[in-house]
Amino acid sequence: MKKIIIVLLAVFSVAATAGEAQSFDVNGLKIIFKQNSATDIIAAQMYFRGGTTVLNNRLAGIEGFALQVARKATTNFPKEKMNAALESMNTRISSSSTMDYSNLSMLCVKDNFERSWDIFSDILLNPSFESDDVELVREQILANIKQSKDNPDAYLRNLIRKAFYLDHPYEIDVTGTMESVSGFSGGELKSYLKGRVTASDMLLVVVGNTTVAELRELVEKSFGELPKGNYRPVLPPAVQHDVPSLKIVKRELPTNYIQGYFPAPAFGSEESYAMSIAGSILRDRLFEEVRTKRNLSYAPSGGYGGSFSNYGYIYVTAVEPDTTIKVMQAELKRLQDEMISEKELKDKISVFITRYYLGNETNQSQASLLARYELSGAGYETAEKFIGNLRKVSAKEVQKVCKKYIHNLQFVLIGNPPKLNTAAFLM
Repeated sequence: MKKIIIVLLAVFSVAATAGEAQSFDVNGLKIIFKQNSATDIIAAQMYFRGGTTVLNNRLAGIEGFALQVARKATTNFPKEKMNAALESMNTRISSSSTMDYSNLSMLCVKDNFERSWDIFSDILLNPSFESDDVELVREQILANIKQSKDNPDAYLRNLIRKAFYLDHPYEIDVTGTMESVSGFSGGELKSYLKGRVTASDMLLVVVGNTTVAELRELVEKSFGELPKGNYRPVLPPAVQHDVPSLKIVKRELPTNYIQGYFPAPAFGSEESYAMSIAGSILRDRLFEEVRTKRNLSYAPSGGYGGSFSNYGYIYVTAVEPDTTIKVMQAELKRLQDEMISEKELKDKISVFITRYYLGNETNQSQASLLARYELSGAGYETAEKFIGNLRKVSAKEVQKVCKKYIHNLQFVLIGNPPKLNTAAFLM
């Protein structure tokens, strides 16, 4: 306990030296900046808005693919020169793509910020897209897609996403498919990324020990003449299902892999705080009822997602799937029918606050959080109101969101149970 308290005090101390986030724009490009003088590490993250809402099935995976190739080499920093420079400065540049956005991220020390920025910005403005790099990344992505089908958990996540988000932008696979990734040429990847590097498509978030003046100067030098672009924010619609469903994918496995999704409040919305607490309580209760008391599974779980069009879930691996799901469904109903105690609520809020501080002690994690709130439509300012909003949640509000959202679960089961009573799934 003493060790935990010491760690938390250190985290709170770091947080106390960080300023409030602020924003400004350069030629239409919005920049969110939070100064943190407690460390010389600077995190810079350039986000591309839209995620799957700007894609279609043919373009599935193109944004992540393009960013991976772009950071291999640029006009001003060929591969060997770039790698040597990044290694000498201990600067890290990475990229990622989600259903809601993609980004290019940089982590460096203050003394190397300007030199690192030159590489970071050149990746976006002057990527080389050499054919060898395109084919290398293509092979890696295709191998990962193939391997995901051999991993029951990864395959289950893909199947439940498609089942829950049927005819929805999230149905598009942001990592790509065998067909789409195989079809992209280097020229198409380069052209696609160039079309996305506009002031309206992008959002820059920087957290670290620098100043508004220094940051503005760097942004103006690199992105001061960006095309304006014509992107208009389009958030993915909420999901509703009129009836529950169960999809069974037969595989000879030692156990059955099961996941069920239900609708949930959007990330950053007013109802999201109450549902976050409900999801945490659900996870604890499932562990107690399914694993500890009944020994039906070693891996029950439940919770609340973090997508802009959101979901809650239950998950389990079980030899007796219908018996296990029946117990899990009872816990969902218990959340709807019984109000949680004030003590349980207070304990959960305390846990969330602790996790919040521990999860946002780095500049990189703070930048990511600010970006997610901004891109979700809630606004970056809301990120810094998280604790206050969480403390306002009442037990009545927790019960209310459970009654409103937990219904008509969409299930996927991978396995081959000898018998199955589907009624437990279709409650």
